[in-house]
Amino acid sequence: MVNSAKLEIRKNKILTAAEHVFGKKGFQDATISEIAKVAKISEASIYEYFSTKEKLLFTIPTKYASDLFDLIEFHLKLIRGSGNKLRSIIYLFISSYEERPDNASIIMLLLKQNKKFLKTEGHLKIKKALRVITETIDEGVKTGEFRDDINVYLIRSIIIGTIEHLVTNWLMTGKPENLTDLVDPLVDVVLEGIRSKERKDSPLNPIKVQIENRQGE
Repeated sequence: MVNSAKLEIRKNKILTAAEHVFGKKGFQDATISEIAKVAKISEASIYEYFSTKEKLLFTIPTKYASDLFDLIEFHLKLIRGSGNKLRSIIYLFISSYEERPDNASIIMLLLKQNKKFLKTEGHLKIKKALRVITETIDEGVKTGEFRDDINVYLIRSIIIGTIEHLVTNWLMTGKPENLTDLVDPLVDVVLEGIRSKERKDSPLNPIKVQIENRQGE
């Protein structure tokens, strides 16, 4: 009898292969047979884990989002100041897409407008990761680092919408070459709009946080 660890390894092998094939070919043109070939297993083995091609597609973001949330949570424990935390969160989001372009393509180009995906565990995991942005902005308001008259939902939407636009444009055009080069300019603009007057007048500049993303190691 195959133990649970081996089953998990095989499942992750399937998901890695599926991420590559879906990311390169899209949902319609990708086939289970091609995914099986990349994973070096039989088609029947894939169907033991995923009853349909769509369910396989929907499962791909689940582990990604869970790992990303854990990574963000770990780094935030080491960082002081809501502005610095926000910079770190945005860096981790953008760098995670840059390091896994096939995954970025699946989320931004295949699943973003899929209503069925909204009901899946993967979507709930992504929402959990994104909720950290709201919590960080709320924290900044409470500590006085950010203005108390800002619309937190609107600021969160601006950040998420900008990230999605930048990543989608990068996927479609290949520009800029390095997505993470846009992190500091984006965060600087956001912080200029939401930082309290007292903090703006402070001679201290916000820390430029550069985090080495060790996700997957």
